Amino acid sequence: MNTSAPNESLPREQERVLKAPTPLWKRICRVALPIVLLVGCWLAFQTSGDDLRQMHQRLGWIAPIVTIPLHAVVAAAPVPSDVIVIANGGLYSYPFAVFLGWLGWFLGSILEFLTIRLLTGVESAEDSQKKMPTWLSRWPAGSPWFLVLGRQIPGVGAHLTAGVAAAGGVSFKRYSFWTAVGIVPGAFLLSAIGAHLLGRV
Repeated sequence: MNTSAPNESLPREQERVLKAPTPLWKRICRVALPIVLLVGCWLAFQTSGDDLRQMHQRLGWIAPIVTIPLHAVVAAAPVPSDVIVIANGGLYSYPFAVFLGWLGWFLGSILEFLTIRLLTGVESAEDSQKKMPTWLSRWPAGSPWFLVLGRQIPGVGAHLTAGVAAAGGVSFKRYSFWTAVGIVPGAFLLSAIGAHLLGRV
C-alpha cells in the first residue's frame, strides 16, 4: 500500500489552483485601467477652470453628469485634480459643490485602488506578504490614521494611500469607508476656496 499518495496529492492540488488561468475580465482590466489613468493624465493637462465654466454654461444642470466621471478619471491619475473641485465651488451652490468634489475624488480613489490591486495581483494581507517587498509590511496600510491623515499630504497623499492600501492587501470595504471620511476636509476646503475666488461667499 502506498501511504504517501494522499500527501503527494495536496501539493499537486495546490499547484493546479496556483496555475488556474486568470479570468478574462481581470486580463481586460489590467490593460484597460492603466489606459484610463493615462487618459486622466492627459485630461488633467487639458482641463482648466474656464473649460469647466464653459461646459457648465453649455450643458446647464446636466453638466455634473459629465464632470463627475471626468473628475474621477483625473483624480485616479498621478496628477492633481484640485482645479475641478475649486471650479465646482464657483459654479454651484456650496453644499452641492462640496458633494461633487467629494464624489469625484471618491470615485477616482476607488478606480486607482482597483487598478493597483489588479496590477499587483494582491487579494489580501497574506497575499501581500508573499508578493510584495518586505518593507511594505511595515506600513500601517489598514490603519484609519494612515488612510485619513495620509490622504491630507498635499499632492501625493491620495496616491500614496491608494497605492499602499491596494498593495498592502487592505480590504476594499475598509479602504472605501476611511477614504470616504478622509476626502471630506479637502472637499470642504477647496470648494470654499473656489466659492471665495468667484464671489459666491
